[in-house]
This record gives sequence, C-alpha cells and structure tokens, in this order.
Amino acid sequence: MKRAIRADIIVIVVLLAAFGIWFCLSALPVSTTSEGEAGPVVVCQSSNGFYRCDPLDSDVAYTVTVSGTAAGTFAGENNVVIENGTVDVTSADCSNQVCVEHAPISSVGEQIVCLPHGVVIEVLAHEEDATVLS
Repeated sequence: MKRAIRADIIVIVVLLAAFGIWFCLSALPVSTTSEGEAGPVVVCQSSNGFYRCDPLDSDVAYTVTVSGTAAGTFAGENNVVIENGTVDVTSADCSNQVCVEHAPISSVGEQIVCLPHGVVIEVLAHEEDATVLS
C-alpha cells in the first residue's frame, strides 16, 4: 500500500508541474510579428486623395504630389524616403518646412504632417488603423 500512495504522489506532482509550466507559458505575451504576419506599415496619404501603404522594413522613395484643391491646402510636392526601418520627408516645396525638419519616425503611432499640402505619414501596426482624411 505504501508503494501505491508513493506512486500516486509522484503522478500528482508530475501533473501539477506540467500544469504549472503550461500556465506560465500561456501567460507570456505573444509576439506581434510572428512568422507570416506583417510588421509595422507606413501609410502616406493626402487630403487630395493620394494614398500609399508600404512595410516599414522596405527601402523605397516616392514623391507625393498634391493639387491643392482640398480646402486649406496648397499645391506642391513632398519627397518621402523609407529605409533602414525609418520614414523621413527629405524635401518639400511647402512654405514652413516643418515636415522636412521633423526627425525620421520609426515607432507605431508616430506621424509626420505637412499642413500646407495636407499630407499625413503614419507608422501603424495595421493599415486599417490609418487616420481617415476627409
């Protein structure tokens, strides 16, 4: 009978240990960029209808050309560069140059805005989270 009690205790301890390990592992945060899931994206859009979405880890450069037809905006261009996990407005022909002087952005939730041209550039976890320009 002693052996049966000892065996029961061993089984109970092993089951409790397995449950404890499972519980600890399930409480760990899940990585947001698991394999097959996209990482952060850069959404660039203007109040004139320009829209572009690129992965933050891409290396691209493009020019946003706006007509200035949206209320309160002026015609012009912004040159956007995405490289090495950062986004930067390298040049613009707007009057105040705030967008050009802004430090490059790389974290989810950061924005660069060019008010004269009505351009918003955002780093987002998901494209669906983009600001709606009207």
